Order: sequence, then structure tokens, then C-alpha cells
Amino acid sequence: MLYILFSIVAVLCLYNLMAIRSLRKRIDETRDSIQSQVSWAKEDLRGDISGIRTVIKVLAAGGRVTDDMVNEGKPYSDMSAADAMKFLAENPETMVVDVRTSSEFQSGHIPGASLIPVDEIGNRLNEIPRDGKQLLVTCQGGTRSAAACEYLSERGYTNLINMYDGMGSWPGKKEIGVTIRPPASAQRND
Repeated sequence: MLYILFSIVAVLCLYNLMAIRSLRKRIDETRDSIQSQVSWAKEDLRGDISGIRTVIKVLAAGGRVTDDMVNEGKPYSDMSAADAMKFLAENPETMVVDVRTSSEFQSGHIPGASLIPVDEIGNRLNEIPRDGKQLLVTCQGGTRSAAACEYLSERGYTNLINMYDGMGSWPGKKEIGVTIRPPASAQRND
């Protein structure tokens, strides 16, 4: 009888030991999961704060801030090609900067647009006015123009609009070929 009782106690102890190990493993996994979630939350918060700072900088510089800029923490607003066509009709003083390649530009661009390929934009900032004028930036599909808007905003430009669906969706008239125009800096009366 004592042997049976001892066996039952031994089995119960072994069971408890296994249960404790299992609980420790679950605790460690839960702790690791919580630490990962806290780390991700911190990164998300840092990103959100950075986006808010960016929008505040645009606002402080006198730029126009839109809902999508605030919601997404971007230093520029997004606009579809169809809306951009209407916007340009209502705001003819807006400068259009086309950041595609020369061959893409020659195949058809927004009338009056300035060609400044995205890989040349850093060397040609003097051609883009900093006077608070609206700048509509376009490319073929919206990716390069978004990168150009980001780059320009980092250099203090405000009132940036990214035509997010690009020239591939432009519903309006297009100029074909290249029109020779002096750089924007030569056109200004400083």
C-alpha cells in the first residue's frame, strides 16, 4: 500500500513538474510576444510622430495642409490625374514638374510642364521656385513623383502635390515632343 501511495505521489510530482515547465515556457513566450508588440508599437509611434512633425513643418512654412497629409503624415498631398486636370484649370499659376525620363516626356506630357528627371532633381533645384507656389509633380505611375515630393519637402519646399496615378491616367490634352523653355529661375523677376 505504501508503495502505491508513493507511486501516486511520484506521478503527481512528475506531473506538477511538467506542468510547471509548460507554464514557464508559456510565460517566456508571452513575455517575448509582449516585448515584440511593445517594440513594434514604439516604432509605429515614432513613425506617427515623425509624420506629424513633417506636417507641422509644412504648416509652419506657410504650406497648404490637406486631410491626407495629416492622416498619412506626408509632407505632400496626393491628387488623381483627373482631379489634377481640374486643379490646373482652376490654378493656372501651378508649376508642373515632370520627373520622368526625356523619352517618356517626349511621348506626351502635361502642356507647360517642366522636365526635371528624378535622378537630376538634386542638381536642378534652382529651376524649381521656393516662393510657395503650388508644385504638381508627376511621373508615369506615381512612384517617382512621390519620391520627388519627399525629396523636395526635405529641402524646404511646401505646397507639393503628387499626381499619384501618373501620366498613364492623364485624361487631358498632352504636348508631344520637347518644347524649349528657359529654366524657371530665368523666368522669375527677382
